[in-house]
Amino acid sequence: MEGYPAPYLTFFAEKTDDLVYRLRLPCRGAPEALFISGSVRSILGYAPGDFSDDPSLLTLLLPENDRSVFRDLAPEDGECACTLHLRAKDGSIRVIETKNATITDPETGDLIIEGIGRDVTETIERQKEIASRDRILEAVGYAASGFLSQGDWESRIQTVIRRLGEAADTSRTYLYLIDWSGSVPVACLKGEWAASGTYAGKPDHLDGLVYGGALPLLLCGETIAGPLRDLGSFGEQVTKASPDTQSIIIVPIIIRGRVSGFIGFDECRNERVWTPPEIQALEIAARIIAAAIKRDDDHLALAGSENRFRGIFEHSPLGMVLTGPDYMIMEANSAFSRMIGYSRNELLFFSFRDITHPDDIPGNERGLLDLMQGKLPIYRVEKRYIRNGGGVFWADVTVAPVTLPTGNGYIAMIRDISLKKEAERRLAESEEMHRSFLQHFHGIVYRFVEGEPVFLHGAITEITGYLPDEIGAGTPSWSSLIHPDDAPGIIERYTTLYDTPGDRFSTDYRIIRRDGSIRWVHEVIKHRIGETGCSIIESSIVDITRRREMEEALSRSNEKLNLLQSVTRHDIFNQLNTLSAYTELMKDLITDPQAGEYCAGLEATIERIHRISAFTQDYQKVGVHGPAWQDLREVINRGFGARSPDGITLENEVSGYEIYADPLLEKVLYNLVDNSCKYGGELVSRFHVFCHEAEGELCICLEDDGDGIDSSLMNHIFEYGAGKGTGLGLFLIKEILSITGIGIESGTGTLGGAAFEIRVPDGRWRGGVYNTSRAS
Repeated sequence: MEGYPAPYLTFFAEKTDDLVYRLRLPCRGAPEALFISGSVRSILGYAPGDFSDDPSLLTLLLPENDRSVFRDLAPEDGECACTLHLRAKDGSIRVIETKNATITDPETGDLIIEGIGRDVTETIERQKEIASRDRILEAVGYAASGFLSQGDWESRIQTVIRRLGEAADTSRTYLYLIDWSGSVPVACLKGEWAASGTYAGKPDHLDGLVYGGALPLLLCGETIAGPLRDLGSFGEQVTKASPDTQSIIIVPIIIRGRVSGFIGFDECRNERVWTPPEIQALEIAARIIAAAIKRDDDHLALAGSENRFRGIFEHSPLGMVLTGPDYMIMEANSAFSRMIGYSRNELLFFSFRDITHPDDIPGNERGLLDLMQGKLPIYRVEKRYIRNGGGVFWADVTVAPVTLPTGNGYIAMIRDISLKKEAERRLAESEEMHRSFLQHFHGIVYRFVEGEPVFLHGAITEITGYLPDEIGAGTPSWSSLIHPDDAPGIIERYTTLYDTPGDRFSTDYRIIRRDGSIRWVHEVIKHRIGETGCSIIESSIVDITRRREMEEALSRSNEKLNLLQSVTRHDIFNQLNTLSAYTELMKDLITDPQAGEYCAGLEATIERIHRISAFTQDYQKVGVHGPAWQDLREVINRGFGARSPDGITLENEVSGYEIYADPLLEKVLYNLVDNSCKYGGELVSRFHVFCHEAEGELCICLEDDGDGIDSSLMNHIFEYGAGKGTGLGLFLIKEILSITGIGIESGTGTLGGAAFEIRVPDGRWRGGVYNTSRAS
C-alpha cells in the first residue's frame, strides 16, 4: 500500500483485545494478510507471524463465501459490518463480528480491507443461555396465567408440561407427585411430554418406589442437575436403566414446607450442563406449579385464591405485577416494590402508564393491544420505569394475558437490566473515546509482546520520515535512528528495562530522520507482565523539537540577561566601594556627634546594598541549569563542609536516597547551616539530619540544639525580607526547592533548637539506590 496514507486501524490493537487486520484480496489468487494484531493469539491461537510464514493459512481461515462478501463491497460503500466464522488452531469455530473499510488499489485492482473484529463466540453462547432462560420464563409466565384460567385441570397441566419442555429444549419432561399415605413415600407420574423421536412413556430409569436412589435427595429439597457421568451412583443407575439419557435435571416441588413432588427434564441427544439461569427459571416454574397443586387424590388444582397467588409473587426473585383490563395495578410483589421505590399499597393507585417513561408508553400500548387481540401469545419489551423520587431504571418485561373475575388482565414479569444498559453505555463511550483519540493523537505508540511487535500507530512518517511498514519490519530499527551522541545511554537504559518487569522511565533524546535532519523526541516506556504471564513493552513517543528550540532560545536569552546583570552588579560594587571610601574619609573630619550618627547610618546602608547585590548573584543562578538526581547524603556533607562551622558537629543519618532538585541544592544546605551558626546562639553544637518516608513523600528533617526560632517569625520566616538579617537566605532556600515542587516548613525539633522539614513529593525521590554505612 505504498503511497497510501497510513492506516489508522492498528491503533485499536493498543486499546482493545479485538482483532485488528489489513487484508489484500487479489482479483485472482489467494488472500494476503498485510497486518494482523497480536490478539489473534488469544482469539484463534495463531501468532501474527504465522500468516507471513504460511500465506495459505489465511485461505483456510477465510472461506470463499466470506471473501465474496468483501468483493461485493465498493470503496464508496464506506464502513461495512459483517460476521465471519473462522476456524481456530484447535479446530473450534470462532464467530467474529467485524467492521471494515475497503479500498481498491488503483494499480492492481486488488481489494484492500482494513477492519476490526470482535470475538463474540462467548457472547453468542451467553445469549443462547439467556435465550434458553427467557424461553423458560415465558413458559413460566404462561403457567402462571394458565393456572389462573378456567378449564380442565389435566389438560392444563399437560399443556404446562409441554410448554416447559419445549422452552427448555429437552427430550423428555415429566411431573411426579409423591404419595405420603403409605409407610414409604411413592412417586406417581401425573404428566409427561416427549420431543419427537424420544420415548414418550414412563422413562425406563424411573422407579415408582425409590426413583433410582434420587428420592432421598429430592426429599431434602435439593435440585439434581447435570450430565449423568457427574452424578455418581445415581447417574450410573440412570445410565444402566435408560442408555439414551445423557443429562438430567430434577426440581423438587415444595408445598407447605414439604416436598410433594418433582418435575424432571431428560436430555437424550447430548450431554448438557444446565446453567444457573436455567436452573433458577425451572425452580420458579416448580414454585408456580407448587402453588397450583392441591393435596387430594393426586390431582392438581388451580391456585385461584388471592393468598396463593400472592405466595407465587413473593417467591419470585423477579418483579411481578398483575393488572386489570384498564391497566390499573391490582397487585405487585415485594421484588417490584423494591425496584420501583413505592410500597405495594401505593402501587395500587397507579396504572402502568404512570410509572413508565413517557417515551416508552406508545410502544407499550401497541404491544398490549396486539396481546389483547391475540396477535401475540407473549409480549416482551425492554423499557424504562420511573422510580419514586424521579430516577429511572431499565427493565426486561414479559407480559402474558390472564383471565380474572373482572375480565381480561395481564401478568408481567420484570427483570432489572440497569447494569446491562450502563455497561452498554460505557462501552459506547469507550469506543468513542478511542475514535477521538485516534483522530487527534500526533505522536507514536507501540507495543511489543514477548519481543514481537504487535502494534505500531501514529505520526510515524511525520516524525521519522519512514513509512509505518518500514519501522514495523525493523528496516530501519528504532534504535538505529537515535543520535550517536544519545544512543549509548538510551540503549543501555532500554536493556535494563527489558530485563526488569515493572520498570519504566521517560527521557528526551534526538533521532535522525530519513532526510538527515534531527528531531528531539520525548519517550515514556514501561515493561509490564500481561494477564497470561507474557512480557509486554509499551511506549509513547512525541515530537518535542519545537519545545527544545524554545528552551534553547530561552536559555540564550537568560545567558544574555545574566551577563547584563553581572556587569551591572560589578558597576554597583565599584560605586559602593567609592562611596565607602568617601564615607571613611568623612569620619575623620566629623566632630559633631549627630553627624557621626548619620555617617554610621550611611555605612550600614552601604553594607546592606552590598548584601542585597550579593544575593542577586546567587538568585540569578536559580533555575539556570535543569534539575538533576543528586545523592542526598553527599549534598548534605558538601553543604556543611562549605560552611565549616567551628564547634558544631554534623550528625548525618541519611543514606541511600537521591532527590530530583535544582543543582543549587547544596546552597540550600549551606544556608541552613549558616542560619544555625548566625542565629542559634552560643550553645549550638549539633546539626542533626535524618529522613523518613510518609504517604509517598520523603521527609528530610534538619535540626540544631540552639536557641530556636522566634515564635513571631515562625509563620513567615521564608518570606522575602523576613528574619533578623537580610531576610534573603531562607527566601532563596524556598525558591530553589520550589523549582521541582519540594516544600519546606519550620518548627521546633527534638534537640530544642531550630528545625526545618523538607518534604519531597512522590516521583521526585528514590531510595535504595545504593548502600553506604551510616556515619556522623
